[in-house]
Amino acid sequence: MTIFWDALLGALMLCGKLVLIVVPLVVVFEVLRYAKVFRTLGSRTEPVMRGLGLGRSAILPLFTGIFLGIAYGAGIIIRSAAAGQMSRRELFLTGLFLATCHAVIEDVLIFVVLGGDAVMMLGLRLALAVLLTALLARLWKPDAGSIKPEV
Repeated sequence: MTIFWDALLGALMLCGKLVLIVVPLVVVFEVLRYAKVFRTLGSRTEPVMRGLGLGRSAILPLFTGIFLGIAYGAGIIIRSAAAGQMSRRELFLTGLFLATCHAVIEDVLIFVVLGGDAVMMLGLRLALAVLLTALLARLWKPDAGSIKPEV
């Protein structure tokens, strides 16, 4: 019976650590989002984003997905698609990047708590995401259209 209580205590402690990581991240993200920090970062990273085949309209979805994860970022991507702000190519390239490299801040912090190597995790994921997205952006030539909402 003590194994059960040890496991339960360990699980509760891990849940507590996750709450201490995730909740402040969401709060910080929302503050940065409304303070327009992501727009400033976006204009500074625009040359890199162009190399990945992405324009200004991909800034918020990309930073959201990188910061908090693909599920949270997907909501922003869906909103951008419905508004016709991103081309099909940009939507796909953003999705590819985020599928490879999402929630890097949250995931890295969680795995560091569990004993992981932050530099290795972040570096490999980021390098693979940039490489794959840039390669596909070179192979898939830009189109002029954007996705229009269905009426």
